[in-house]
Amino acid sequence: MTGWRNWIMVVAGLIVTGVVAGPSVASAQETEMRAQASGASASEEKPPNSGRVSLGLGADWASAYYFRGIANVQNGGSNVQPYAEIGFKLLENAGPLTSLVITPGIWNNFQYGDEGRLVEPSDPRFWFESDLYARLSATWWEVFTTGVTYTYYTSPNDSFTSYADVGLSFGLNDAKWLGDFALNPSLLFAFETKGEALVSDDNKGIYMGIGLAPGYTFFADTPQPINVSVPMTAGFSVKDYYTVNGQNQTFGYFSGGPLVTVPLKFMPADYGSWSLRAGVQLLFLNSNLKTVNTGDSFAPIGNIGLTMTY
Repeated sequence: MTGWRNWIMVVAGLIVTGVVAGPSVASAQETEMRAQASGASASEEKPPNSGRVSLGLGADWASAYYFRGIANVQNGGSNVQPYAEIGFKLLENAGPLTSLVITPGIWNNFQYGDEGRLVEPSDPRFWFESDLYARLSATWWEVFTTGVTYTYYTSPNDSFTSYADVGLSFGLNDAKWLGDFALNPSLLFAFETKGEALVSDDNKGIYMGIGLAPGYTFFADTPQPINVSVPMTAGFSVKDYYTVNGQNQTFGYFSGGPLVTVPLKFMPADYGSWSLRAGVQLLFLNSNLKTVNTGDSFAPIGNIGLTMTY
C-alpha cells in the first residue's frame, strides 16, 4: 500500500507541475503525430476557449518506455510522462489556410522501480528525460495538417547524452470522406541534427514513421461517449537511424494496439476538455533493436493517462 500511496503523490505532483509549467504514450514528436492522426476521432464540439492562446497538458503512466523502438536505459519498473504546451494562433481562415499555430512545450519521463538504475522518487536520478520542443503547425482546408518541430532531448540524470532533431509531420483527417471508417493517416520524418538516438557514431540518421489510427465512438449521442481506436505506427530508417555495428536495417519496429478514451463530461467546460485514456501497445522490433535493447523482439506496453486541453 505504501508504494501505491507514493505513486498517487507522484502523479498528483507531476500534473500540478504541468499546470504551472505550461501556460498537451511517447516523445514530443510522437505526441504531435498521434494528435494529428486522431483528429477525426475527437469530439466536434467547439471548445470554450475561442481565443488565440490554447493550453494542453497531461500525464501518462507506462509500463515501459521505448523511443521509436529504442529501449531507454532499462525496461521495467514504471514510467510517468507528464507534458505541457501552450499554443499561439498566428493566422486563422486565410484562404486555404485554416490556422497557423506555434507551440512551445515540454515532455518528461520519470522512472521508478526496484531494478537496475530505476530509483525512488525522492532520488534526483528519478528524472530520466526532459524534452524541449517548439512546433509550427498549419492546418489546410480544415483536414490536412503539416508541422515542423525542433526537439532537444536531455537527460537530467545523465543517462544519455543530449541530442536533437527536426521533424516534418503530416496528418489527414479523412473522416470527411470515410466517416466512421476513417483511418487518420500520418507521416513523420525526423532528421538528427545533434548527436544520435541509438548509437553515437557521428552518422546523423533520418527516421520515418507511418501511422494509422482507425477508431469508432460508441454512445456518440449520449452524455458519455467512449472512443475506441487502434493507433498503429511503423518506424523505418531512411538513413543510418537503426545502424548497429555498421549495419543499418531499414525496418525498425511496428507498434499497435487498442486505446480507449473517455471524455470526463462532469468537468465544467470553463475548465477545459478533460479525458481519461487507457490502452495496450504491442511492440515488434528488428534484430538490431533486439540486440541493443533487452534481447527481446516483442514487448507489450500498458499505459493510462489523463489529458486536458483549453
